[in-house]
Amino acid sequence: MRSIYLIARREYLSYVATWGFWLSLLSVPMFMLIGGGLPALIEGSQPTRYYTVIDETGGEFAAAIDREFANAQREDAMEALAIAAEQLGRADRIPEAEAALNARPGLEGLPEARAILGMPESVPTPDFAGRFIEVEPPARSPDDLRPFLLGEQTISTPEGEQPLFAAIIFRPGGEYGVEIDYWSAHLTDGALLRRVENALRDHLRTERLTAEGISQALLAEVEAIDPEARELNPERTGGDAEVRDAERVPFFVGIAMAFALWVVVFSVVNMLLTAMIEEKGNKILEVLLASARFHEILIGKLAGVAAVSGTLLLFWTALSLGGLVGVQTFATQADLPIAEIIAAILDPGLLLPALGYFIMGYLMFGTVFLAIGSLCDTLQEAQSLMSPIFLVMMIPLFIIVSSIEAPDSGFVQIASWVPFWTPFLMMARLPTEPPMIELIGTTALMVGTGITVIGLAGFVFRQGALGRANADSAKKFLKLGKKKAEA
Repeated sequence: MRSIYLIARREYLSYVATWGFWLSLLSVPMFMLIGGGLPALIEGSQPTRYYTVIDETGGEFAAAIDREFANAQREDAMEALAIAAEQLGRADRIPEAEAALNARPGLEGLPEARAILGMPESVPTPDFAGRFIEVEPPARSPDDLRPFLLGEQTISTPEGEQPLFAAIIFRPGGEYGVEIDYWSAHLTDGALLRRVENALRDHLRTERLTAEGISQALLAEVEAIDPEARELNPERTGGDAEVRDAERVPFFVGIAMAFALWVVVFSVVNMLLTAMIEEKGNKILEVLLASARFHEILIGKLAGVAAVSGTLLLFWTALSLGGLVGVQTFATQADLPIAEIIAAILDPGLLLPALGYFIMGYLMFGTVFLAIGSLCDTLQEAQSLMSPIFLVMMIPLFIIVSSIEAPDSGFVQIASWVPFWTPFLMMARLPTEPPMIELIGTTALMVGTGITVIGLAGFVFRQGALGRANADSAKKFLKLGKKKAEA
């Protein structure tokens, strides 16, 4: 036991007692924070796009586009005002503010709506005009517009001289009485084109219904129809039967923990692999063999790196919980159920199975990667043997992503019985309360397979450590290498 402890302690300190470990530990939440904020950062930093509209049909469709864009701006403004009113405790004034905003064209009624809600002057008004701004046409024909669209010539804007982002030309003809030519050199940014198509579609539908004798008032009533169904849980009765958003938290936490389990397992088994190859190349493994038995080295390495993964999990869990508590004020305003999220993360019904699945997944893949490391002298040799194992580990992630809305599908249930996928798939399925027979059966099969894999990997580790087997013999056994040409 002392040899196992000393080897485990050595493995643990070789990672933890380094600046690189702690820097990498801190970099993961930092990159997660950056990744979470990148969409908003990218959206907020997009440049203003200047476009022009040329309506050769008499101006009807250009006016329709302007009207639809203005309605969209008012809807965005009203949504922001409603959130602010709820935070100020003045939700009862929202209908009056909405009437004031809609009483005037565009956003001219926004100051009056703010005054009705009693919003302080210190609260800034977001820019609801959007990043698309219409300008007067610098030319009338596509040939004359081309230099502006290609940036060879510019137009005068409040931001100075700018290229023309797009030109929208309405021409008579087509099935609906209009043809649309959308000219733009920005092939990947189709947001403006989609807005134009949606606005024109709504306008044409309204015109057609009006022509059939349906009044504008009736159209407004029809568009305002928006029924909502109450979701009720048959496990409860009375007023408690209604399903709350917080009740869905465990499902997302289960999926997140399955991904976290995969990341941790894959990270720590890579540590085992690289350390094994390095020690074999530096003859450190020979020194260990002179003072400890094979099973002591194997168990000690697994225990040491498992302690490293425990440090990772404890640090990230504490940081996550601290972050949730730290942003509680913001999360409350955003209607995030902080208490329910924390309760779901700390739920023993998820934590204890997660620990068990992590241990079995780690032992199965860890011993396999240790065996591979004992066979290889370089990382290049190891990579050729790792590829099929890596593919096996990737499959459950694809299954989880594809079955988020159907975790109880037959295919997922069958895939859960594959021992190498069981830790990840069952972790994601736990909140759906799978049948007890599946929990017991998949766990028993996983444990049995794990014991078999550990035994086989231990044998390969012994042969590789003694130099009786190497990567070439493993490739030949797995039929991954090329057959030698016959003499």
